[in-house]
Amino acid sequence: NYEEGYDDGSGMIDPNTGMPIAAGADGNKELEQVVLSKMLRVSTPGGYLWSCVDCGYVAKKANVIEHVDAKHVENPGIFCQFCKKYCPNRKSLRNHVYKNHRDT
Repeated sequence: NYEEGYDDGSGMIDPNTGMPIAAGADGNKELEQVVLSKMLRVSTPGGYLWSCVDCGYVAKKANVIEHVDAKHVENPGIFCQFCKKYCPNRKSLRNHVYKNHRDT
């Protein structure tokens, strides 16, 4: 059967997850929605920041996204596309790839 193990040949890898991009895959969108649902925009004297609704951590949006992803979202983890090392969240994968596969 030719359909078993079919590879679409795109070879596209999501840089945030290290996983192959599959047609119609919504895993990242679902994860992003869960992360954003645990965040709240707050007004401060210096402008706007974001807050984690689970613990009250306040920072710039990107930092709160990484915080929520690492601390408050159940995530099966991600394997590095280069060496198959297990990384528990997207930030740890980015750090691993930067440190170990910059020239890949």
